[in-house]
Amino acid sequence: MNVDLLPATIDPTAVSPSVVSNTMRWQRWLPIAAVLAAAACWATQGVAYALILDGIQTDGITVVTLRAVTAALILWVWLALTDPSALRIPRAALPAFTLLGAIAVTIFYPALFYTYQWTSVSVATTLLYLSPTLVTLGAALFLAEPLTAGKLIALVTTFLGSALVVQAYQPENLRGSAAGIGLGLIAAATFGTYSVLGKKLLARHQMATVLAAYLLIGTLLLLGVKLLVSPGTWPAPREAITIGLYTGVMTTLLPITLYTYGLRRLPASEASILLTFEPVVAFVLAAVVLGESLHAGQWLGVVAVLGGVVLLTWPGRSPVRTTTARYGRWQSARH
Repeated sequence: MNVDLLPATIDPTAVSPSVVSNTMRWQRWLPIAAVLAAAACWATQGVAYALILDGIQTDGITVVTLRAVTAALILWVWLALTDPSALRIPRAALPAFTLLGAIAVTIFYPALFYTYQWTSVSVATTLLYLSPTLVTLGAALFLAEPLTAGKLIALVTTFLGSALVVQAYQPENLRGSAAGIGLGLIAAATFGTYSVLGKKLLARHQMATVLAAYLLIGTLLLLGVKLLVSPGTWPAPREAITIGLYTGVMTTLLPITLYTYGLRRLPASEASILLTFEPVVAFVLAAVVLGESLHAGQWLGVVAVLGGVVLLTWPGRSPVRTTTARYGRWQSARH
């Protein structure tokens, strides 16, 4: 703490070293705790989806629509009360926001839901962690970032790890969950794609505007899909509110807020590494609540995927940090 910056009414000599030390410790650990809490919130969504389908007569497209509608409604009301300027969406940016909303909500939400349903929470969570790898590939292909030896090792490691997780070495298992695995790859690809596309929007508009715009547009598009595909499968009002509040707040807005708080106070690489706490929580919850388990080969694949993510985001590797910083900023808008 720089005592020269303290208000003139406070005697710097009166500030004890223990107070300074405690303040600095809190400044360090609060953002770390916020990122870990965000990861834990996101980790509950697979189990929450399974419990919703087990206890409520509804379908996946309805659940994710309620999630998106609730999150968009709460966010727009909150911004209207606290920062109305964030809701001024430039007309010229509407095509870009529409594309982002279609990718980040209309495609991503259902793809991830049915990946959980058709594979398992553990497999779906691991497949989603291919997104940093896909961000790296996207940055190399579309942003002309160099594909260094470290990145190549990370890419190979994560792809081999994902093959172990989905048990590609057992064709009969692969055939049985081919649709779920395919949707898992789509979920990872869409998340990685909108992470890369969002860079330009984030450079031109404040994050609140980007979140509000793409969430609203994506929700409207998803609502249209829902009305076309299954217009009559809405649950009872009380159940709909319960689904919307948990998925829209606990797995969307709350972790976004927590992660944004942490990301503003931590390096993007460090925040991304801390997010690998998410699959740990997801696997534990899946085992305890749903009775899921992974075989030895799948655990090896999980370690490989998370190891590749850490390699991509490890501090001190300057060629990697550019991509990681972009990915980290957009993690605050994920899931």
